[in-house]
Amino acid sequence: MARIVLIDDEARLLQTLTRFLEHQGHEVVRGADFAAVAEHLQPGRFEVLITDIVMPEFDGMKVLREVVEVRQCQEPVILITGEPNLETASEAVRRGAFDYISKPVTKDKLLEAVGRGLRHVQLLRERDQARQMEVQVLKNLATLGESASVLTHEIRTPITSLRHALRAVGEKLGIEDRVLIEEFVGNLNRIERMLGETLSFAKPLRLQVQPTEVGALVQRVVREVSRLPVMAGMSVEVRSPDGLRAKVDPQLFGEVLANLLRNAGEACQGKGHVEVAVADQDGRLVVDVGDDGPGVPAARRDEIFKPFRSSKDYGTGIGLAFCRKVVETHGGSLRLVDQPGAGACFRIELGPGSIG
Repeated sequence: MARIVLIDDEARLLQTLTRFLEHQGHEVVRGADFAAVAEHLQPGRFEVLITDIVMPEFDGMKVLREVVEVRQCQEPVILITGEPNLETASEAVRRGAFDYISKPVTKDKLLEAVGRGLRHVQLLRERDQARQMEVQVLKNLATLGESASVLTHEIRTPITSLRHALRAVGEKLGIEDRVLIEEFVGNLNRIERMLGETLSFAKPLRLQVQPTEVGALVQRVVREVSRLPVMAGMSVEVRSPDGLRAKVDPQLFGEVLANLLRNAGEACQGKGHVEVAVADQDGRLVVDVGDDGPGVPAARRDEIFKPFRSSKDYGTGIGLAFCRKVVETHGGSLRLVDQPGAGACFRIELGPGSIG
């Protein structure tokens, strides 16, 4: 079932524990000391490590440090201790131990701890598999993005021509028919925006970072977004220290802010309040964009940043995924945070040294 590495300098106990595990169908790699099994203790080459704490020279805590800190193994490490106490357990957990078993080690104790460890490994492997799939999707999108500019031109040119033709026809029609034409034009604009978002997400990002006054950038974006129909009934408040500068790509960072503001307007259905708060937290740029809308349901919090997931009838699910991609390319993070009262708050946080 699983490969389990076992270290103990007591030959009889080592043999007994091996027998317990092999009877469950596990493959056991055993040794009296770390050197005897060291080659097997690499990430992905085992499922669980069980080691005694008290051993001559290279004891269990040194084994733990070598496996977790030096070799960066995420597989669970279970320690066997003859004198369990809160201090020992706390120190072991702090250094990365998954669990510990007190002596005398019974079959039930051993199998229970190993079972928990194997469930943990299964979750880790599923997480890694999901990450690999996401990375592959992004690689595929990046490949598509290499030709995105050509594709954009080929698609946008006929859209632009059709838009001009519709408006020309609209000028020759009556008011009622002209309203219908404007609706068609609006749908074309929406299609063009969705196309732009999709291709922007696919295209590899090449940042042009420069010191940028964040407050001025936010104000510029607010003025531009305020012209959109969805923001007509929205009030936007900006709080930013005077003269605060950050190392960002002003174009791409502005697109992130515009997207978050537009999402807030859509969430509030065009009637509500948005607050953009900019701060310097120990050399880190932090920007909160919060609204007083209905908020994000708990069931959707893990989904909103994934590409091509949208609850909107006309959405692509690209907006927040693109925003996170831009922020992470800046070396930062974008996440949903709790705030007092109703609404949603998205926090952009760039790494140390982003201010200046």
